[in-house]
Amino acid sequence: MELIDIAVSSLYFLTLKEKILLRNNIDRIERLAVLSIEDISFLIKRPLSRRIAWNGDELLRQSRLALSIIQGQGISACFYGQADYPSLLKEITDPPFCLYYRGDIACLLRECVSVVGTRRPCREAAEATMAFARAAASDGLTVVSGNANGIDSFAHRGAISSGERGVTAAVLPCGIDTIVPAGNKGLVAQIIRSGGAVLSEYIPGCPADKWRFVQRNRLIAALSPATVVMQAPSGSGALITAEFALSYDREVMFSSSAFCEEARIIEGRTAERLRSSGSGKAARSCAAYIESGAPVISGYGEYKNALRDAPGAHSVPEGGQLALFE
Repeated sequence: MELIDIAVSSLYFLTLKEKILLRNNIDRIERLAVLSIEDISFLIKRPLSRRIAWNGDELLRQSRLALSIIQGQGISACFYGQADYPSLLKEITDPPFCLYYRGDIACLLRECVSVVGTRRPCREAAEATMAFARAAASDGLTVVSGNANGIDSFAHRGAISSGERGVTAAVLPCGIDTIVPAGNKGLVAQIIRSGGAVLSEYIPGCPADKWRFVQRNRLIAALSPATVVMQAPSGSGALITAEFALSYDREVMFSSSAFCEEARIIEGRTAERLRSSGSGKAARSCAAYIESGAPVISGYGEYKNALRDAPGAHSVPEGGQLALFE
């Protein structure tokens, strides 16, 4: 891995195609560091805003720091176009130029399922997540989630608990050298030991800025043919992941645990708080997806059936999906 590759991967204001074009025109980071925003605009054939915070010396410093961390911690990387780059990522409009990872990136070449949800799940949703992830991993799937507290952590732990076949992958919203949240360092170690991977599109040393969590969610959605929402109150970040999945023409399913009694009480309180504050997030709810035909599943078996069956076959179970909200 060269310094110029690290530097180009860190240029958040460029698209994948622009990063590739820039990399093809510049072979050393020292040449990139002396360019102006106007020079870069010329090379990528698109005018860039002068308000972009550009500092070639700082880019050089950050890239050298990242390389030092990579070498010191045994971090690996795969770039767009390489054989180990996850194929499903190539199908989205904004795939990452590079994935930095620890563990075995090959786990993402297997069939994957993304499992997401709230950081404060009820007991039924937590148990359902563990059971679903365990069954999926036992069936040879890689369970993908975001290493957050709550549903994400239960998804990773459920997959690992399935035994030798228990493989899971965690996508981070920061540099691969930092574990967010810090309390999940032990879980990350288990993920790697069990044959899974922890990955990020951000260079080592990159902080977990708020906007990076949303960008992380798009990768979680993109890495699997389907995303399963276990529990997500209105406005939840998990529903942003669902939106990404739908925009990528992927399946989105909801666990029946998202509509258990306790989950419905939490949903009611959350929705009321959002409405009272005037937040538009109240419109983003599990109910809206179900009304649009998203299937509700009670476990991994129904998940497999829903993938095989014709669209809409699981949209209206006995009693009707909307009965879940009565």
